[in-house]
Amino acid sequence: MTDFCEILVVDDISAIRDIIVQQLKALAYSKIQIATNGEEAMRLLKVLTPKLIITDWSMPVMSGLELLLAVRRDPRLSSIPVIIVSAEMQRDYVMQAIQAGVSDFLFKPFKPDELARKVRNALTNSYHKLSSSDNNAEAVANKPENKRPTVLVVDDTPFNLRMVAGLLQDQYQIKVSANGLKAISVCQAAPPDLVLLDVMMPEIDGFEVCRRLKNDPRTAHVPIIFLTAIGEADKIAQGFNLGAVDYVTKPIDPVILKARVAAAIRISLNHEHMREKYDLLMENSRLREEVERIAHHDIKNPLAIILGHTATFSEDSTLTEEQRGKIKIIEQSTYDILQLIDLSSDLLKIEQGRYVLQTKRVDLNALIQRVCEENQKIFASKGVVIEAKFVNNSVQDDSAQADAMEHVQLQGEQLLLYSMLHNLLKNGAEASHAGDYVLCELIVGEVIEIRIHNPGRVPAAVEARFFEKYVSHGKVGGTGLGTYSAKLIAEAHGGTVSMKSSDEDGTTVTLRFPR
Repeated sequence: MTDFCEILVVDDISAIRDIIVQQLKALAYSKIQIATNGEEAMRLLKVLTPKLIITDWSMPVMSGLELLLAVRRDPRLSSIPVIIVSAEMQRDYVMQAIQAGVSDFLFKPFKPDELARKVRNALTNSYHKLSSSDNNAEAVANKPENKRPTVLVVDDTPFNLRMVAGLLQDQYQIKVSANGLKAISVCQAAPPDLVLLDVMMPEIDGFEVCRRLKNDPRTAHVPIIFLTAIGEADKIAQGFNLGAVDYVTKPIDPVILKARVAAAIRISLNHEHMREKYDLLMENSRLREEVERIAHHDIKNPLAIILGHTATFSEDSTLTEEQRGKIKIIEQSTYDILQLIDLSSDLLKIEQGRYVLQTKRVDLNALIQRVCEENQKIFASKGVVIEAKFVNNSVQDDSAQADAMEHVQLQGEQLLLYSMLHNLLKNGAEASHAGDYVLCELIVGEVIEIRIHNPGRVPAAVEARFFEKYVSHGKVGGTGLGTYSAKLIAEAHGGTVSMKSSDEDGTTVTLRFPR
């Protein structure tokens, strides 16, 4: 016995869950359940039958995509519409979600009216998972007249046109053409969902019609099934090589024809749906990039005002030392925000291969010391100890070690290198426990090497994908971008990054740069 609920909201961040639930209640949805990750959601779905699932993409334990796949695999749950919520949109992930059967996407930040529209559309157009059963596929194809898929039948024999049209007209809108040239014109004017194409025709045969349709961007996506009395394997292979999806031999068996048409229509409609989603998402991506660019520009204006006022206050002789110190903190934090704005733009350019490195000499000793001290303050309450160590293998005299290490420099951009080291040290500290040591070691020899070690073991589930984008494991609010951006920055500076992890030795991330 299952319980009823209208909407199941799944997100690991409580503030986001609360916002979605509040907005849903404002839309008069009262029976709402919540879960903190996909695994918890699947436990709830054993006793719940929601009308809609709204899930975040990036969550620990089980992600939104994994939840979507699990829902679609369960016959009892497979028809429930699923909306995926995400702050990021990557082409590969979008395609994965579409192929898995996502109903819609909602991108953060979103407005109440956008959530309302997405929910209304999802509840109105519930997702139906098609099985491999031909009858099931035909039932889905049997829509109201004005929405039924269109099939173009091309054959120079009137009897064949009437017979095929008669077999399919109850389920599809039928168009007919008695020759190949006319068929091409019909497809170019209004591409059908499927073409049933005779092989042997006057003027141009079916193979030539297929070749022209597949070479035309307007009709290349239209699936083609050949109708042929030819049984030779080489002729059938020729049709497939030209782009046909199937063939039906004459004399036509009505059951086989209907089954193969239904299967081809299903593929056609799924691809059309994916194309529409993909085009919309790519347009949204372009708009988001433009908005981000404008936002970066506009954010700098108020920050410039803050810096102007802090400079004025710093010169005020009536302020106490404590007040001056606080103003200095505000000023430094404002500069940090400006640098982060520039950094986010730089990382996007590096990822796209458009970035030109503007290098200067960077004091690695001072940079590592600064990053270690800042992270030590952040993780002090956790009981993790972060230390820096400097070794120069090119200097044998111990008395000269310290002096030589004061001058280790690298040609690069300090802000990018700072971000790289900060992300890797932070990652190591987050994976550590009270009493653990995180060591950042600078080793100078034939190359410059930076090793960041923590005693923890990288989970097997992410070890092979440690530096891939959006790979995260068990971190609440983790984005999976820290190690990925570190890899981008290291490679932009002509360096490499690698990782080794084991239960005995812990985890060591090694950066190498040419001297």
